[in-house]
Amino acid sequence: MIHNQSEEKCPVGIANDGAGKETIGNMKHFLGLVGISEKEIRSLRMANPLVLAFVGDAVYEHYVRMAVIHRTKGGLHLLHRQSTRYVKATAQAFVVKNLENFLTDEERDMIRKGRNQKGHSAPKNTQTADYRLATGFETLIGWLSLKEDSKRLEEVVAKAIEIIDECSVDPVRISTQLEEGQQP
Repeated sequence: MIHNQSEEKCPVGIANDGAGKETIGNMKHFLGLVGISEKEIRSLRMANPLVLAFVGDAVYEHYVRMAVIHRTKGGLHLLHRQSTRYVKATAQAFVVKNLENFLTDEERDMIRKGRNQKGHSAPKNTQTADYRLATGFETLIGWLSLKEDSKRLEEVVAKAIEIIDECSVDPVRISTQLEEGQQP
């Protein structure tokens, strides 16, 4: 459930008409073409969570960009601003906080594994806790991608976009206010 009480929608362009359902392709086929064996492909699914997050970052960004270019009329600057709204660490942390009931136990475990990894150095304008949650989210996206569960991957990404779309203000402000016990 989203914590925002306002009915106003975020200005993110035109409504989704379903056109943003792009896929990245058959990863197993591609990896075979570049010389990766079936055994190595299976082991990628069990990779270090930060490796999964590395993959998840790119996959999530790809899906977001596909949605944004189909929903937003404007130049590159507007496309960049709109896509940044979805991919920044604070937005991803907001999504994780609102996905709890949507995820399976195994998916929540992947987020936890990514969140708990050492070596997090958050960007200067991001709180460490948000950056760690965002890493957990990217770990989940990378894991779903590498296990080629495209149906679930697309459901999770679509839900993440929906959560951000439904908030009438910047997710950063809402997260900060909720942590401080204030009403958004």
